[in-house]
Amino acid sequence: MGKSSTKFVLVLKFLIVGVLLCYPLPVKAFEIKLQMTGDLDFPGILKMDAGVDKKFERLCFLGQDASGLIDISFLEALAEKGIPEGNYQVTQALPDEKWPTRTFSPNGALRFSPLPDMPITVLSKSGKNGLAIHAKDFFPLAGKLTKNPKMILFFSDQLFEKLIERWGTLRISNWDMGRFQDFYKRNTRSLDQWKVQVEKVALEPVKKICEPLKVQRKPGASPE
Repeated sequence: MGKSSTKFVLVLKFLIVGVLLCYPLPVKAFEIKLQMTGDLDFPGILKMDAGVDKKFERLCFLGQDASGLIDISFLEALAEKGIPEGNYQVTQALPDEKWPTRTFSPNGALRFSPLPDMPITVLSKSGKNGLAIHAKDFFPLAGKLTKNPKMILFFSDQLFEKLIERWGTLRISNWDMGRFQDFYKRNTRSLDQWKVQVEKVALEPVKKICEPLKVQRKPGASPE
């Protein structure tokens, strides 16, 4: 290779390096957003972004009329005292909770604790350590605590009572929890990778997403 060719290759390399420095490759996003309304019937939705073509959207928090375990008092506190907006981090159960599993399971709860720079919110005023997302019940987890089938319901309720004592809880359906936990597990390498944000949003867009579809059961009848 001649001197002119070598010089050309070196110049080309410098140009490529310069372009990469000026236009760095996009950093893969790992974001969880809790968009809250403060409404008792349509509390909000959760969205997750794990990078290009890896998004989880339209996960609805259930309202006061949902069956199963749900903390109505916390939903009322959000409606009256405001949404605890700010930045959070994914965290594990507290040691004194004596939770049956250390990792997030489909029958457990995913917890978010506020970052140190968070202002005083409804959470801190009520002695909560953060937010937690859970499904209808904790029967499978309760089965780890007792072999007596008659005690499963008792331990399931006990786990819920411990959870709402320390965390502001938000309910999702069992079906959504299965999809949510699967997406989270497949895209999580460490708890620190997720940037979690809670923000207040308008009711109507959330209601449009989460309101059950009305069905016309008989010809000529009104949808219900």
